[in-house]
Amino acid sequence: MTTPQALRSGYNHLVLILGVIFLVGPIALTFLSSTHTSATLARDSLQFSWGGHFLDNYSRVLTLEAGFTDSVTPLAMLKNSLIVGLGVATLTTGFSILSAYAVVFFRFKIAALVFWLVLVTLLFPLEARFVNTFEVAASLGLINTHAGIILPAVAAAIGTFFYRQYFLTLPEELLEAAIMDGTGPVKFFIDFIIPLSWPRTAAIFIISFMIGWNQYLWPLMISTDDSLYTLVRGIRLIGPTSGPGMALVIITIIPPFLLLLAFQKWAFNTLHVEQK
Repeated sequence: MTTPQALRSGYNHLVLILGVIFLVGPIALTFLSSTHTSATLARDSLQFSWGGHFLDNYSRVLTLEAGFTDSVTPLAMLKNSLIVGLGVATLTTGFSILSAYAVVFFRFKIAALVFWLVLVTLLFPLEARFVNTFEVAASLGLINTHAGIILPAVAAAIGTFFYRQYFLTLPEELLEAAIMDGTGPVKFFIDFIIPLSWPRTAAIFIISFMIGWNQYLWPLMISTDDSLYTLVRGIRLIGPTSGPGMALVIITIIPPFLLLLAFQKWAFNTLHVEQK
């Protein structure tokens, strides 16, 4: 006789299996399609079987030389994607923790107003302010530069929000003890806030890296130089519905996936221990 506990366990496992299929299915489908020829994909769309052209498609991507000066290569695109992704992640994380620290611990009169003004920027994504942002970037001489691609994406209020919510949970005694010991704002930030915030920092860094890594429209608008092509732009260059294009999609998701694996054990396991 099946017990209610066994039914709940079976239901939970079923939900987990369906979730895994839902999340991994598109990646598996893209990988299988990347082993087919472009003609097959053009005729029959995505494929659910092995095509036998794995080496042909991936070797074509890895030896790609495109653009007016043949400067669009896999290594160059990977380099640009890493610069943009790491730049956005580092600056966003740094600005977020500093702004949240100022709002929570300095306690100036308009701190709440400043925080809500920062939070309002979530209502205006980068795509909604392309024209104005482009004008500012052009006036600063940031056209066709990595800085021009990175800086507009740094203004992400979500990091400030998460840090602020965490800082509000810290006990008042921590700050009072630091003040009694003569600890200044900088030392308190370095010795206490940063070590306590590592799990949140890792999570925000990963999210920010994904935002920078997956940018397409803004790099397309701000740069016309072939040497600034990223991997995401390269997918459009090769053709997203072609065999090599599918292969480049798989290659493009590998670095973020490796970063997620590297940070998972450090960040999320640490968070789990803290909650215990």
